[in-house]
Amino acid sequence: MVSQIVSEGLRKKLLVSVEEKRLSGTGRPPIVVTLNGSAGYVIGIDLGHRNTNLVLIDLQQTSVAERHVASPPLTDSQALITLLASEVDRILQDGGVPRRLLRGVGVSIPGYVRAEEGVSETYLNFGTRTTQDVLQEQLNTPVHIEHDAQAMALGEKWFGAARKTSHALCLNIGWGLGLGVLIDGKALTGRSGYPPEFGHIQAVPNGRLCYCGKRGCLETVASGMAIAREARERLSSGAASQLLEMVRGKLEEVDAEKVAQAALAGDQFSIELLEEVGRYIGEGVAILVNVFVPERVIFNGRVSQAGHFILDPIRSTTLRKSLVPLSTGVEFILSELGAKAGTLGVATLAARDLFEVEHLNPSALV
Repeated sequence: MVSQIVSEGLRKKLLVSVEEKRLSGTGRPPIVVTLNGSAGYVIGIDLGHRNTNLVLIDLQQTSVAERHVASPPLTDSQALITLLASEVDRILQDGGVPRRLLRGVGVSIPGYVRAEEGVSETYLNFGTRTTQDVLQEQLNTPVHIEHDAQAMALGEKWFGAARKTSHALCLNIGWGLGLGVLIDGKALTGRSGYPPEFGHIQAVPNGRLCYCGKRGCLETVASGMAIAREARERLSSGAASQLLEMVRGKLEEVDAEKVAQAALAGDQFSIELLEEVGRYIGEGVAILVNVFVPERVIFNGRVSQAGHFILDPIRSTTLRKSLVPLSTGVEFILSELGAKAGTLGVATLAARDLFEVEHLNPSALV
């Protein structure tokens, strides 16, 4: 089986022979092979509500090019297809890579995603045709789709803060609240292929109506969109904040990222708002700690840029609300990969469709 795989890799020029190892005895001498990095490239695309991030890597996992562009409305499938097609061409041009060497594309998507079936139900839903089939047809290359939080968690596992950890929670605090759970180093999916949902744990009984149709979900009080909405409402009611100067009085420009920036600049209004949000998230994380007993909780997303202003209340609330034997020793860590976590994770999944690359040294990408 191994010799067949090696022979096929050599035939397709994905592998190259380095040398022959001469051993005593009879028989054919074994050969040493390595990946031929220039034989092919894969692209990782992380679709977000506000921004879409791309990375182009070769088969030796060297990062060749990156792109960051504004996202069209995720409800507009045709606009998304147009964006993906044009950005694939652009990043190949940026990297000086001919189209014929593109071996595959990985796309991470928010919402309800069943990756093994190639189906995204919330965005890029094409009815009777799978999301994967449509994208493969439009991009003219093999496509691997994945849930955005799962891709982020795998990016952390292969390249980031979860590399030396078997059990971790990876939380994305951005427009919404995403969760990837690593158990024994593998990303958890449920019976129907769906990953876990963190943002729709109930935080406020009979609270604000969530877009999912339920009331009081954690996303209604602790997501990026909730932070922006709450900040605007309080400012319009007369609250004082540096945010008003940052947006020149245009409340519609207040978003979670600006709240994080204002907190880092010492704005008390923003600090208190993030502390409130952190306590809500901490209550949810406490439930997760009690259930999954992780070694690390890793935070990513635009809101996590607020650093200790968001992390401290999350940690203190989690430790206060969870069982002591289960939470003792848990590390709370901010991701160093940032937006690259999702793109690297889904790019590696696309590469794994060619052959196993999980064991390779990923340091060139970080």
